[in-house]
Parts: sequence; structure tokens; C-alpha cells
Amino acid sequence: MTRHISADQVRSWLDEQVVSDVQRVSGDETEFNFQLELSRLPLHVIKEETWGPIRLVGNNAFDTDDVRALVEDDERREALLTRFGPVLAATPGFYTFLDEEGVSCPLAEAHSIQLEHRIYPDGASQQSLMSGLMAIATAMRYLQNTAAEMPRERGGSSVAANGQDE
Repeated sequence: MTRHISADQVRSWLDEQVVSDVQRVSGDETEFNFQLELSRLPLHVIKEETWGPIRLVGNNAFDTDDVRALVEDDERREALLTRFGPVLAATPGFYTFLDEEGVSCPLAEAHSIQLEHRIYPDGASQQSLMSGLMAIATAMRYLQNTAAEMPRERGGSSVAANGQDE
């Protein structure tokens, strides 16, 4: 049986020992949109329609020069995607590479990656909400750490390949 999940219900399900700085975002055409932080990462809990799913959304920007260089270089981009792949596949929901305007695009043109997990009303619970938020935050942190570490690895990989500094 489908049931209506209200903003008050979702707000009461948020574990305040895990999430912080919960704010209701106004001005959009949604039933509700909560912005919150989990492990210092911004996430959104959005419900667009009364009987629609709850959307858990996180967005990682490729906003440093080093990460932009990874995304723009064919060989390094392939290595980045190889490292990202298992985590993206294991994270509930789906991911989309977005350009500067927030439009879906290939990784070579991406300025961010959005992770989204949907919870439908018949499966909504505190457990499904918090598990989904923690899974997205964990994936986002992995993506950030991996992208930050890869530029440093480039210099280290040549040492490992031939045993000497170039």
C-alpha cells in the first residue's frame, strides 16, 4: 500500500547524531527540499510530488585544477573512471556527470558528478532514509579522496614502473 510521506515525517527520521545543519530550502517547486550535512558533505532530501519518491541527492564538483586536469586528459580520465567504477556501481541509485549548466554529459565535459538514490513511499522508513544518505556520503567522500590522490600518484607511478626518479 502506498502512503504519503510528509516533510515532518522525513524531518523526524533524520538522525541528528549523524546529520547536521538541516535547513529547509524554499523557493523551488517541490513538496519539500531539505539541505543537510553528513560528514561535512552537503546532501539534499527532496520530494517533488505528494505521492512521488524521496530523492537523496549529493553532488561532487570537479573544482580544483588537478581534478580538472584528470577529467580533461584521456588516459588519466580512463584511470579515474576505473577507480570510481566499483564504488559507483555499489552505491544505491544512479550517478550522472553534469556540465557547468547542470546538464547530463560525458565525463570528459563534466564539472561535477551527481549521485541520486530514490526511496519510494511503500519502502520509506528511517532505516531506508539514513542508509541511503550514508551510502551517498560514503561514495562522495571516496570520489573526493580518490580524485585528490590521483594527481600525486602520477609522479609516484613512474618511480614504481622503472624503480628510479625521472
